[in-house]
Amino acid sequence: MPYSDDTSEIIAARGEALYQQNIRNKVKSRHKGKFLAIDIKTGDYAIADGDLAATDNLLAKHPDATIYGLRIGFPDAYRIGFKVSAATQ
Repeated sequence: MPYSDDTSEIIAARGEALYQQNIRNKVKSRHKGKFLAIDIKTGDYAIADGDLAATDNLLAKHPDATIYGLRIGFPDAYRIGFKVSAATQ
């Protein structure tokens, strides 16, 4: 993936706008939990079980893509840390 002059904020804003306006309703119910990579320049996207696979699939079609990624149906792609439940204490 080539370097983009766009800031991470611009990429995220454009990617999120494309997702909400053009893609979300098409993919949310059938692909929840999968990863989506969006080329913010073309609006094209790829879906896969993993984030790297989605990115690779999109780059195969658009080698110079500027990519925004997300996990469908989740506010965050990953979680760091853990939660201790009362049963494990």
